[in-house]
Amino acid sequence: MPAYFCRCLLVLALSAPIWALADDVARVDSYDVKIDAPKNVSDLLESYLDVYRWRKQKDLAVDDLQAAVDRTPQDATNLLNTEGYFSPLVKATLNHAGDRYSVDVHVETGPVTTVRKVDFRLTGTVNDDVPYRDNLLQRLKTDPALKEGSVFTQSQWDAYKRRALTALQNRRYAAAFISESQALVDPKANAVDLTMVLDSGPFYRYGEASISGMQRYPEQIVRDQIHLNPGDEYRRYQLLQLQSDLQDIPQVATAIVDTQLSAEPPYTAPIDITIQEAPLQKLGLAAGYSTNTRYRGQIDYRYNNVANRGWVWTTKATYEGLEQSLITELAFPKQEDGYNNKLYVNADHSDVQGLVTTTYKGGFSKSRTDRDIDRTITIEYQAERRDVGDGQIDTPHALTANYKWVRRDLDSQRDPHRGNVLQLEGGGASGQLLSTQTFVRLYGKGSVYYPVGETGIFLGRLELGQNFARNPDGVPTDWLFRAGGSGSVRGYDYQALGVKADDGTIVPGRVLATSSAEYQHPVYKDWRGAVFVDYGDAADSWQSWEGRTGVGVGARWISPVGSIGADLAYGVQDRKIRFHFALGMAF
Repeated sequence: MPAYFCRCLLVLALSAPIWALADDVARVDSYDVKIDAPKNVSDLLESYLDVYRWRKQKDLAVDDLQAAVDRTPQDATNLLNTEGYFSPLVKATLNHAGDRYSVDVHVETGPVTTVRKVDFRLTGTVNDDVPYRDNLLQRLKTDPALKEGSVFTQSQWDAYKRRALTALQNRRYAAAFISESQALVDPKANAVDLTMVLDSGPFYRYGEASISGMQRYPEQIVRDQIHLNPGDEYRRYQLLQLQSDLQDIPQVATAIVDTQLSAEPPYTAPIDITIQEAPLQKLGLAAGYSTNTRYRGQIDYRYNNVANRGWVWTTKATYEGLEQSLITELAFPKQEDGYNNKLYVNADHSDVQGLVTTTYKGGFSKSRTDRDIDRTITIEYQAERRDVGDGQIDTPHALTANYKWVRRDLDSQRDPHRGNVLQLEGGGASGQLLSTQTFVRLYGKGSVYYPVGETGIFLGRLELGQNFARNPDGVPTDWLFRAGGSGSVRGYDYQALGVKADDGTIVPGRVLATSSAEYQHPVYKDWRGAVFVDYGDAADSWQSWEGRTGVGVGARWISPVGSIGADLAYGVQDRKIRFHFALGMAF
């Protein structure tokens, strides 16, 4: 026992100095860092140097800080190398005054390294296709990253290699790879010699397409969308377009399009399509409120496989305070020309600004979307009962044809800061063919988004329309114009701008012109403030058109589904302040 007790005392005695040393380690809660470097590299150094990233760290041992300072010259040199500076001079010092610490980093980048020589080659079967190879080489060699005398950076070199490889893989040579890549730096001459060799691999052509995952719906729905024939040359963008087209099919929840490249001749790329099906039926409910049409409720039902042919039947009933509608339509699978066809009938009722209308419609439409452009062709018959007040009842009807074209060029669909949207429409009817009046209607609307400074956004809108009918009495309301309210001229009630009848009812006119200018600025997170000026009117002729002005302020919330706004606007001619707001929710 005494021997064991003595050994314990000896261990404690030897350990005591270690504890004491641990308690005496100098520590720092924060320190200042000054990086004296050219602006074009200072951001890079601040992002990656430990001495800068640790400056707010609590309870940091001074020895660890000193170690970070000691390795800063090498760390900074490695970072500067990636930007083309291979002979920099970097000094780092740790200063201590009282209980305050600071770090000074001084950087002299030295001359930048430029590209001196480029050796770019293609190997493989691509050399058997001389015109294609020469065209590809011409495009790749004119890339700024490969120009002799250009500044060399590692990031640009890496990005160029990715672009070159992708360019080769995107068409014909799906298995291409980089067989050699080198950037040889000559620090004394501040120059770099670049070498890259791409091996194209074999020329691939499409094989047969196989589809998996189809159980609820006929496979033909998917197969009809495949327009890639066995033997056609491989093109990646076609596969991506096919996947996008399949995602748009109502019966498809998700679609994955892939290829299996054969390693032996004949070199084919069979197409594998994996489908996750959407439910056979869908019931949707929605509710909302807007100052235009007041409260809103909606129910819709969709059945995705009428007659076991993939036809989609949809019925939707909408009830709003001022407008109600019932729509039934039968949509057919997309055709080979890219158009979606559908048949529809619907009934609408509205009571807005004293004008009470009931309209019945039936028609056929063809629509197509190509990237940013939507096209719709519609043939429709409609009959309307229009109560314009004072006991006057109009019953216009028309067999119409209409073409609608919309182009969207925006940097973001959810929250655009730059871009434009253009909508053009043209249509009409003949009095000799199931119509009470001959007329032609033209309509156009353009919106523009433009950044102002670092955070502001300017929104502009111009809307023009005219119906060239001799008399508006025989023209259905949908083919004439009214204005006012949210999305039109704020500061005035919904569709309150038009032709004023003797009893005060606002009936639609033959001409329309509205415009808007709005500036938005961030105020808090996803919230923005807005100021705006709207100007416009609807009338029966340009001679009777009188512009109305609305000015105001608003708030915008950039929600996950888009922008939701509320506006307080003053109608200059009416001398009234009106509130405009819209909110909806689907469940």
